[in-house]
Amino acid sequence: MFGKVPSWQWALAVFALPSLRGCRHPAAGASAAASASAERARSAPPVDHGELDTKAPDDAPKLAATVIAATVYKLPDTGSRRLGYVRLGGTVKRDPAPVPGRGCKGEFYHVYPMGYMCTDDATTKLDTPIVRAASRHADLTKPLPYKYAFVRANAPQYLRVPSRAEQEKSEFKLDEHLAWFAEHRAEVQTVVLGANDTPLDARGIAVPGTKPPPGFKPSTELSENELLGGTGPDDPIPFWLKDGRQIPNVSGFDVPGSSVFADRVRRKTGLSLVGAFDTESEGLERRFAVTVDLRLIPATKLKPDTGSAFHGIELGDKLPMPFAWVVPSDAKTYEIVKGSEDVRAVEDLPRRVIVPLSGKARIAGGERLYQTSKNPTVWLKAKDLDVVAPPPEWPEVAEKGEKWIDICITQQTLVLYQGKKPYYATLVSTGRDKLGDPKETLSTPRGSFKLQSKHVAAAMDSEENSSVSGGARSHPSAHVESTKATVERLKRARASGEDLDEEDKRRLINIDKGRDPEYGITVRRGSAGFELRDVPWIQYFASGYALHGAYWHDVFGVPRSHGCVNLAPIDARVVFRWTDPPVPEGWHGINVGSEMGEGTAVIIRE
Repeated sequence: MFGKVPSWQWALAVFALPSLRGCRHPAAGASAAASASAERARSAPPVDHGELDTKAPDDAPKLAATVIAATVYKLPDTGSRRLGYVRLGGTVKRDPAPVPGRGCKGEFYHVYPMGYMCTDDATTKLDTPIVRAASRHADLTKPLPYKYAFVRANAPQYLRVPSRAEQEKSEFKLDEHLAWFAEHRAEVQTVVLGANDTPLDARGIAVPGTKPPPGFKPSTELSENELLGGTGPDDPIPFWLKDGRQIPNVSGFDVPGSSVFADRVRRKTGLSLVGAFDTESEGLERRFAVTVDLRLIPATKLKPDTGSAFHGIELGDKLPMPFAWVVPSDAKTYEIVKGSEDVRAVEDLPRRVIVPLSGKARIAGGERLYQTSKNPTVWLKAKDLDVVAPPPEWPEVAEKGEKWIDICITQQTLVLYQGKKPYYATLVSTGRDKLGDPKETLSTPRGSFKLQSKHVAAAMDSEENSSVSGGARSHPSAHVESTKATVERLKRARASGEDLDEEDKRRLINIDKGRDPEYGITVRRGSAGFELRDVPWIQYFASGYALHGAYWHDVFGVPRSHGCVNLAPIDARVVFRWTDPPVPEGWHGINVGSEMGEGTAVIIRE
């Protein structure tokens, strides 16, 4: 597939490498001082999380959330600071007796490790129907904490199992839809190995090649029912749906109790699922998937998705900086023709292979080239690489030996540091307008930030805005304006014969078809976008901007977001677990602050 590829190109042996600094274009012949400094950097002592490290008694009773997000308050007062929240059905340990408080019709309980919850949104009765119905929680051991699927065709979100007549009334041209699905079922339900299929160590770092645990079934061997959230191939109807709906509607979309469904879900929406089961009504056999907010979606309207299996790499002696990921699928190695400035292609390079670099660069054949560290005669084109190198200057947090995250927009890389010692590196997708003004374009803001909040998973819209973000962005028409700019830029590039990467080639295909260059759909000013539910491992560092996992694409290393920093699910979980402060056991999200501890620093540079 890739031609003859010499083993030196990606052998992760020990190399004596000088380090490249900066992230736009590493300088030729850079000093080895950065690597030596990183090796000498002291490791910071363990972080003291104060009250967050408070342990509950082993026999402490629990409190369970009965709404989608039950707030944890700093004080027994609904007007006090919100420390975080517990998701529907989630449980936290509490003190046995309630305490006096304000703003709560029920009772306040002190919960662990800190804060107070009100029984208006929670219950001490763990066997209540709503808590039992919501017993499937986010699986924190996996990169994708839920099963995910995309909506293929607009669909009602049923509150109870609908009859055949109700389905025919609620779904446009149902017979035609079912006939199409019967013919294309195998194609629609086929998945590939994804994020949850890669073996991980105790820290969540991928260890490819190791044997999976006993009983593990890869995504490609799961039944359709299991791909949509079921526990097996033929799950029964849940207890709370027998003889109608036995629990309240908690979706947030209020409808009369007699309603068959609560709102519709649009095509292209990403859904998180916690169950699936088969039904039959008057000869109509159909499967339904259960969303996290306990609504039902017809399985024929869904396409399961397993997310990207891509992941970064732990850093250390075996892979010192500088090194690079090969980004396009058509990259090659080159040699410089002796006695000239011409270059000759030698070998094909696989996409996303890691290549150690020597630190030397030169111009030949009209392009910038980087030398590989193992073989000095082999060179790679800079445009084919995303290079991982130390920053041009160490920030204050590095000098103090603290944890921090280094994100380079021009190279589309992220590195986790403890002081000056790199721990983990990966590829990301930042704002697709690269180095533009975030107020006017779809670009990621640059500067020094601190994490503001952390969420195991939360909904975002198609422009990556979320109700948990602390504020939406201030350019609602930026997508439309940015689309126009992208069209003009790509058309000029094609007319001039400029080399385009895979992502831009795909965008040009959409442009030629009269579609939005990013999504392949027509964009109309003022039209509503779609939803991405339970985007995993969200960490906001500024109002409306976050680091988060992306289960809907696999072009990491190429700018494409609306301003957030997209990570592959495996990497997003590694980063989430590594940063401070930690999310307490049982909680689904926290607001970082004086009570919860200071957030890890995020440095975003050109």
